[in-house]
Amino acid sequence: MIVVLGYGRETRAWLERRDPADTREVLVLDEAAPAQDVGRPLVQVDLDDVVAVRAAVGDRRVEQVVRSPGVSPYRPGPAWLVGLAPCATPTGLWLADAMPGDLIAITGTKGKSSVTALTAHLLRAAGRDVVLAGNIGVALTTVDAAAPRDDLVVELSSYQLADLTLPRPAVAVGVTTLFADHVPWHGSLARYHADKVRLLGMGDWRVVGPQVASLAVAAGRYDAVAGDPTPEVVAALAKAGLHGLHEGQSAMLALALVARRLGDDARDLVAALADFTPLPHRLRPVGTVRGRTFVDDSISTVPESTLAALATWRPRGPVTLLLGGDDRGQDLAELVVALADPHVRAALLPPLGTRIASAVREAGAPDHATRIVELPDLTAAVGWADRVTPDGGAVLLSPAAPSFGAFRDFVHRGETFAALVGALSAVLNDAPHSVSDNESRPAPPGNR
Repeated sequence: MIVVLGYGRETRAWLERRDPADTREVLVLDEAAPAQDVGRPLVQVDLDDVVAVRAAVGDRRVEQVVRSPGVSPYRPGPAWLVGLAPCATPTGLWLADAMPGDLIAITGTKGKSSVTALTAHLLRAAGRDVVLAGNIGVALTTVDAAAPRDDLVVELSSYQLADLTLPRPAVAVGVTTLFADHVPWHGSLARYHADKVRLLGMGDWRVVGPQVASLAVAAGRYDAVAGDPTPEVVAALAKAGLHGLHEGQSAMLALALVARRLGDDARDLVAALADFTPLPHRLRPVGTVRGRTFVDDSISTVPESTLAALATWRPRGPVTLLLGGDDRGQDLAELVVALADPHVRAALLPPLGTRIASAVREAGAPDHATRIVELPDLTAAVGWADRVTPDGGAVLLSPAAPSFGAFRDFVHRGETFAALVGALSAVLNDAPHSVSDNESRPAPPGNR
């Protein structure tokens, strides 16, 4: 019997494409009741309840566990199943079956999407036939393994890496950064980092970002470190609208991966960075209202990413940060220090915003009572930012947290932000604006 853990997008697609010649029984276990008939046995069960999971399986022999990436194999029920039979996500099963000899795989806490997209872009600029897949591009399970191509560039999450094995090494692998993220899913920060760096043991050639190289967890497990960007890389990225050290380091890591495929010819591709289209929701200006630039960085879901975004925009002028979302207990110390800057304002959204506000008060940041406010939602935050941000400043949605509870995902959050900015532009773009007048107005409800 095959047990499917979680009736999610990847496992649904795997079930639909499953070889009809495979006549083994399939049992689907999920914590939610199905919205529609799934056409096969589905048992709603608490995956933390081992007794309930064992009862659902009964005395049938489990031959394979197919895990939705969102289901942690470290939870009690899944851990019991993993002890009975091999476990893999649909992505892992595809890689095991296809055994690609052209795989370039990338992971990391932040920067992995940028590095993956930049790697594919540079290879295509060299005239190669590239498939971009995984968490960016097309779903890997939909790729025709037999179709001709030059390179398969794949972004992998820690959810997919936790039990991934490759029957043959990847041509090259890269790990961008390692911060605190997804700790509840993995059970500890150490296990999260260990699951990420598992990828380094699966490549013929391994390159890491500078921050990863500095961690003891990665010591001795890589072949090269992607250094800081050269002036030529910085200039090319600027033409593409990409700024900041983190974007430059992403480009250097991508160039290092491409060099593994193309050798010295990779140096000739630096100019091609200027033609790269920046990713949605990553430091993308979405509008200018009365001289203030509104920037969508909704994909920033950890404090380190927000700090990088602030480092990119603060040198250009005052910044109003829109912070908050799901609180996963990350260290806020550096973020609180950054908020002490008198030219940084911040709208804090719950629940993380509540903890940030408390930390700011404890730190005694100068004039924080007038610069940093707690607000109930993104609509209120955008309205407040419009009132208090000086002309020439930036309003930066860089939440340092996921969007669970308030939005479907970071994409929905970013789209909502852009819509709110569009509404401001339509109604207020021609209105006179005085920073001192706006700042002296009564604060909106809920900001104290």
